[in-house]
Amino acid sequence: MEFVKCPNLPQNSVKTLILGQKYAEFLDLALKRHGISPIYVPDNPDVDERMSGHADLSVLHIGGARLICAKHLNGSKFSEKLTEIGAKLTFLSQNQGKKYPEDANLNICIIGNAIICNTASAEKSIVSDLTNNCCSIIPVRQGYSRCAVCVADERSIITADDGVANAAEKNGFAVLRVKPDLAELPGFEYGFIGGAAFKLDGGRLAFTGQIYDTIQRAAIEN
Repeated sequence: MEFVKCPNLPQNSVKTLILGQKYAEFLDLALKRHGISPIYVPDNPDVDERMSGHADLSVLHIGGARLICAKHLNGSKFSEKLTEIGAKLTFLSQNQGKKYPEDANLNICIIGNAIICNTASAEKSIVSDLTNNCCSIIPVRQGYSRCAVCVADERSIITADDGVANAAEKNGFAVLRVKPDLAELPGFEYGFIGGAAFKLDGGRLAFTGQIYDTIQRAAIEN
């Protein structure tokens, strides 16, 4: 198995992708059409049930074969499968919590040589490890920074969060700002664009949902 060297920035076609098991019935066929074999992470029992299927709360890819996983995944079939394909896993020592910020300690956006995160909610040992490996911190108030950011390339992002957008622009990133309601999350006013998108290869982005719904909503608003 060849792992993506830089998190969120594959150079070649993605063949394997980690996603929440909760969304398997919606995404399985589409992924297979693109030649992607998903590895589904089971629901996280320690966080809010409405977000329990969000992979960004349970797994953080920090580069190459290295992944950091929530404590509940230790000994799971999911972690065994990752180990079988060569992944090197580290597990959180503490359980996460139902409420923010106890559920957001893995929610760190790594992009090139920078990390976008709320340093108060992010796991301090992870932030320290990344900064010791030459990553600079772009501090933001948004604790769900990985969910809130769609990484387009090494210096470009898409987000609906003004605080994240402002911080990224101050650090030289190109930012496409979108409306908060572009992504839906049942039980909440809106979802996050980063949690609804991923890269297929170095030049292509994939978004879940229906593009026609987005176009129609934009037409009505204008």
